[in-house]
Amino acid sequence: MMQLLAAAKATFTSKGFAATTMDDIAGAAGMSKKTLYKLFESKTELFRAMLLRSLPEAHFANPPLSGSPTAQLRTALRRIADVALAPSEIALHRLIIGERQASPDLGRMFAEVIMESGTDDVAGLLETVRLEPRLKGMPLRAVAEMLLGMVFSHDHFRLLADDGFRLNRRLLDKRIDLAIAMFCAP
Repeated sequence: MMQLLAAAKATFTSKGFAATTMDDIAGAAGMSKKTLYKLFESKTELFRAMLLRSLPEAHFANPPLSGSPTAQLRTALRRIADVALAPSEIALHRLIIGERQASPDLGRMFAEVIMESGTDDVAGLLETVRLEPRLKGMPLRAVAEMLLGMVFSHDHFRLLADDGFRLNRRLLDKRIDLAIAMFCAP
């Protein structure tokens, strides 16, 4: 199953959702279309399964983190970077943006499966740290969204829009440290 879902991701990201057929995916996975349809009723169902396959990676708080709550948050944010800013994931994000008018459900599906899950995981970690007093009373999901935006929005957008952009991991790690210092009380 993992090989099939990896073949589906590679095919979707290279051809686009609308242009990809079940025949294309079956061929890439080395199976018949009939077998593929026994596993998935539709291309959309297969796409959702492909996204769900990413959930273990998207649950950034797993496997268990060690250290202080702030160290755990730092480690989780670095894991998010490893997943969300990887070339294969950026290719998937480009696909979803490119297909949004022809297949608007893809964006909603991605947000529901991946983005909401990651935000929930970060909000869960924020429950364990002491936040800056100015954030007191704010919903943790909102704080998690702000933290994720501060850390990743610039690099994510540049990776989406500019094929020549190269991620500077040292600068990203400094941004993570700065965000933690701004959001978490010492």
